[in-house]
Amino acid sequence: MTLLVLGLSHRTAPIDVLERLAVPADLTAKALLSLTQREHVQEAVVLSTCNRVEVYANVTRYHGGMADVRDHLAEWGGLDPTTFAHLTYDRFDREAAEHLFAVASGLESMVVGERQIHAQVRQAFADALEEGAAGPVLNRVFRQAVRVGRRTRSETGIADGAASIVDLALATAEQYLTSEAPNVLVVGAGKIGGMAGTRIAEDAAHVAVANRTVEKADSLVERIGGSAHGLDELPSLLAAADLAITSTDASQPVITVHDVRRAMQQRPDRPLVLVDLAVPRDIDTDVHAIPGVSVVDIESMRSVVAQGPTGDAVRDARAIVAQEADDFLAWSRGVQAGPTISALRQRAEVVRQAELDRLKAKLSGLDDAQRDAVDALTKGILNTLLHEPTVRLKGLVDSPDGERFVRALSHLFDLAPEGDVDRADRNG
Repeated sequence: MTLLVLGLSHRTAPIDVLERLAVPADLTAKALLSLTQREHVQEAVVLSTCNRVEVYANVTRYHGGMADVRDHLAEWGGLDPTTFAHLTYDRFDREAAEHLFAVASGLESMVVGERQIHAQVRQAFADALEEGAAGPVLNRVFRQAVRVGRRTRSETGIADGAASIVDLALATAEQYLTSEAPNVLVVGAGKIGGMAGTRIAEDAAHVAVANRTVEKADSLVERIGGSAHGLDELPSLLAAADLAITSTDASQPVITVHDVRRAMQQRPDRPLVLVDLAVPRDIDTDVHAIPGVSVVDIESMRSVVAQGPTGDAVRDARAIVAQEADDFLAWSRGVQAGPTISALRQRAEVVRQAELDRLKAKLSGLDDAQRDAVDALTKGILNTLLHEPTVRLKGLVDSPDGERFVRALSHLFDLAPEGDVDRADRNG
């Protein structure tokens, strides 16, 4: 068993690379199938948000699994692996678990401590479960990650005063607004759109919500007020808006250069502020060049310093994450020891049966009760001999040298599971 993560984030890659690798909700099943059909990938979870694209996998061989995941990302984004390799990061085993726990806690977010990533981690895991892509290893580590995310927020100050990506975007957009009570357009009535609408509704003159299905827009409007529309009304809605916030799962821009130019022709003296919270981007990149239009997106927000928890809160949260990663490592070592112990007992049983078969002629004169007594005696000898090594190995797997003891036992009795040579090479 090897747990690994290979990914890119706002810290390592430009938005144009992130959006090429992004996995919209309606393509999640396709991405998971692409991963789990590869030679060395047994389980997979894809975490794709506006700030990161990460693949978590349980693989049979470290190097082979890493190559499989890297090839998947290259094919998915239509990229040459050598052109984005320097933008990726990878972790394995304990470090992979620690990274996931930090992500779920908001420690790796653009806005430290933000809460949305916790729900996104939970959803990524749920999607993998639904597609049958998450097995016992990812089941364990993701369930633990969800719990760790709750624990860090409840036991530390990591979430105290933490903004969200929506808060940061709106704060950035306010720098360009000329109206204290703007007309607001929210494009996309999902979780992010709903959060944005809720945040801005109190200060807006009017909120229009546009969504692919008007029924979902109606549902949001019932909560925050305003009016519900279909995406076909975007040109006229843009013409009436001072601020438009968009966050959809579309794989192509929903706000085009043509839409914005048409809108600006109807309002030449009024500036328009567009906030794009989607990856892939909802707003055509050429919109940036239109006079009177200001665009705030993930790329532009990277330069904005968000106010969030620091110092003791971050240190305490990272301490919890490290301790939980140690717990995962102890569990994984126990999982690795289990097959070795089982293989040792199976090997001993094969030897016992072979010896009984060899002596079959000499034991032919025994009656059934006597044969049962011989069988019980030989089983008892094996169990007695194997009891102490089994107990000691189970106790040693939690130690820093636990994996080395497992490998030594496998080597001495020729029990080495496939992949141990690869693991030894990886560990140097």
